[in-house]
Amino acid sequence: MAQYDFTIHYDGDGLANNRIPIRDLAPSLLAVSTAFQEIQKLNDPLEEPVSLDIKASEPGSFIVDLVLANGGDFIQKAVSLINSSNSNALLNLKDYVLIFVGVITFITGTAHHKLKNKKDNDDGTVEITIDDNTKITISKKVLDAYQNVEVRKSIKDAVKPLSKDGIESIDFYHDNHDKVTVRKADYPLFNVPDAGEKEINISEEDTFLQIISVAFEHGKWQFSSGGNRFFAKIEDKNFLNDVEKNFQQFGSTDVLKVRLRTRQYIDKTGLLKSEYTILHVLDHQRGGQQIELNFTDTEV
Repeated sequence: MAQYDFTIHYDGDGLANNRIPIRDLAPSLLAVSTAFQEIQKLNDPLEEPVSLDIKASEPGSFIVDLVLANGGDFIQKAVSLINSSNSNALLNLKDYVLIFVGVITFITGTAHHKLKNKKDNDDGTVEITIDDNTKITISKKVLDAYQNVEVRKSIKDAVKPLSKDGIESIDFYHDNHDKVTVRKADYPLFNVPDAGEKEINISEEDTFLQIISVAFEHGKWQFSSGGNRFFAKIEDKNFLNDVEKNFQQFGSTDVLKVRLRTRQYIDKTGLLKSEYTILHVLDHQRGGQQIELNFTDTEV
């Protein structure tokens, strides 16, 4: 089983006795664990999930120095990152830790700046230029994690103890000596921006749509393409002018032949959605059923 030590040190006047309430520590450690698992999903989605376990200082002891005081439980301040028994990828574990601390460093280093542009390098790094023209080179894996909403939420929760009185800083140690420190004043920097929409596909086709309802107020008409009903915005100005001048009149079973643009995207909540726009109305076929005449004689 591959193992990589990763230590968290909470510091402040409120921890003078080397104790921290479980209600503060547990959510922070769970968030660190979630952050590593989300980072793993980005880089090695087929691997068994890594786990963040408490490292015992004595054989046979899983939780260290557990005591009860004033009705509250307290726990020692060190943890180890240990992966599942199905993986022996020690380098992957180290990589996840470097990504984790890299995201924290990038957040604190750029929080008061705007990102101007980025340049992808051939070696797997990205050069970021910020508003004072400073160039920062980071791993593309770090940037991907930085842009991932779940990773960012988990890291914010990991440093949430800084919002409590008596906790002034959190040190994340790795490689036995390297560390990154987050201070109480840094905590607001970890707020997670709203995620934008992610476009998946845009396509155009000529198709037939049946009118369900005509909506003049919000500009979207409801159509049916068989079993699928949806609202669509009409951008054909000539057609809309004819409608406004009453040159076009509609029945409930009328059919339009249109040039339809369909945009598929992932919204801010992560749901797949579709947006429909009628670029041109090509033909208007009146509704109402008619009996087809069945002629038996034909002209020669």
